Amino acid sequence: MPHKIKVYLLEDEIITQELLKRNLEKLQFEVCGMATNAETALQEIQLLQPDIAILDIRVHGEKTGVWLGNQLTIPFLYLTAFHDTKTIKNAITTKPSSYLVKPFNTNDLYIALELAVSKIISRSQIIVKEGGKNIVISTQDILFAKKEDQYLTLYLKYSEKLIRSSVQDFLDQLNSTSFLQVHRSYVINKNHITSFNSKEITIKNSSIPISKRFVKDVLEEIA
Repeated sequence: MPHKIKVYLLEDEIITQELLKRNLEKLQFEVCGMATNAETALQEIQLLQPDIAILDIRVHGEKTGVWLGNQLTIPFLYLTAFHDTKTIKNAITTKPSSYLVKPFNTNDLYIALELAVSKIISRSQIIVKEGGKNIVISTQDILFAKKEDQYLTLYLKYSEKLIRSSVQDFLDQLNSTSFLQVHRSYVINKNHITSFNSKEITIKNSSIPISKRFVKDVLEEIA
């Protein structure tokens, strides 16, 4: 199922923690967890599987936010009150999405998060905008896509989503061997094929045409 983007917070100042939580919820993100030390945060991140983490560099305990950032594979941004060159250089080596300096405002936070959101797109998920929200869609939930004018309708397991994209841009964004163009207007997820012949593919209750241009390549892929 599509879900709001989940954010995890590492911040040892409770006032700042609550301020971040309120601002994130205003920006339509979901705060899935919070901690005041890096080791606890790492354990919870592994359990909760957030999409993005916000890490204060200096927190209680032996380990720093930079130590935690070095362990993560999800996009993250640093939050700090420190401006010294050494701190910044150490932080940059862990390749954060952004660097937010206290005190921050909602606009600063929004820009930093959008930079992190842009890094989420991968083989396993894509981001679509809906009603001002960033929605994460797992690519395994996409059954097929149909081009309609300047838009694509994504037919998901449980719903439909409309995105502004060409077929080629959509395929480039997915960057996955599971998806195959079968017609100038259709892209299918091979993992959801119910049946097929040389003229059409059935996915659930939908019949998707195979055009002559694509039939040879399609049959080689799925036969």
